[in-house]
Amino acid sequence: MKTVIGRRFHLTCTIQGVRKLLVRNGWSYQVSARRAMERGDEAVAGWAREVWPCAEDSRR
Repeated sequence: MKTVIGRRFHLTCTIQGVRKLLVRNGWSYQVSARRAMERGDEAVAGWAREVWPCAEDSRR
């Protein structure tokens, strides 16, 4: 969100500032409590099995 705000409005703000903006406008900075209806569990499982290990290795 911080990057989106910066690119869209040409502003810089801290992560704490982004959190305060979200809360002030009634949004949550946490992960949603319910699942998306369009979610493909098979696609997510395949991604986690194939792509995620590659992403974890590249950080080291």
